[in-house]
Amino acid sequence: MKTGVLTGGRTLLAMVRDSYPQLAPAEKRVADLILNFPGELPGYSASELAGMAETSNAAVSRFVRRLGFANFEEMRRLAREERESGAPLFLLDKSFGNGGLDPIDRHLDTVSENLRKTYGALDRTAFAGFIERIAAAPQVWIAGFRHGYPIAKYLHWSMVHARPNIRLLPRAGETFGESLIDLSAGDVMIVLAMRRRVPVTETLISTAMGAGAEVAVITDPGYVAAAEATWVFRCESRAKGPIDDHASVLVLAHLITEALIARLGKAARNRLGRIDDLHDELGEL
Repeated sequence: MKTGVLTGGRTLLAMVRDSYPQLAPAEKRVADLILNFPGELPGYSASELAGMAETSNAAVSRFVRRLGFANFEEMRRLAREERESGAPLFLLDKSFGNGGLDPIDRHLDTVSENLRKTYGALDRTAFAGFIERIAAAPQVWIAGFRHGYPIAKYLHWSMVHARPNIRLLPRAGETFGESLIDLSAGDVMIVLAMRRRVPVTETLISTAMGAGAEVAVITDPGYVAAAEATWVFRCESRAKGPIDDHASVLVLAHLITEALIARLGKAARNRLGRIDDLHDELGEL
């Protein structure tokens, strides 16, 4: 029987993501529902889940078996255990908006837990390799959409202090064809792809990889398509309220720039010094 927070070293969400490419369309609707709202799974029956996914009980049963569970109750038990363990994606805060935990304390708890989970799961070897590549790449491209765009802008702004040839996407007034004409093999693209992604996200990733660039995706634990990227850094972003928390994404962006400056050493210090010289010459600060 499959019980425990980890099953064979994998969480329920990891099991769903791993099985996703082999699922039939009706089963994928069940998977999408679980990936987007895992904390609600313990409260539903198989019939209720089928109704919300607009599919049949038989499709839910096939989905459960594809994951390796004997029945729906086994899968729901694992989801319940993960929620009870404190995993942010499985938390359902019933006190939200009902005079429960003070909003400041609730926010602090959410941010702290998301940061702890994000950095606890960060593959340090993969991250070090990623920093090596963005230090050496001819060009680094940074792309973000919707709420990911302001963070992409911040990452672009901070990384230009460390090295030249940092490009931000999308750019005002340009099509992707006009922007990507200079993308080439050996470049690195960083894509911020948090929850509720726009369809062009996957097109951009596949286009970059098709051009021979390496791709790093900064995303949430529920994104399946990111698996084909060179690096995937998953940030916990679910909150105990209606708006996702992106503190861990912003902190990761800060970490990337600091690690890059440390890796580039003298070259980065010289660039920072020249930027300060220009500030003085132009009287900007």
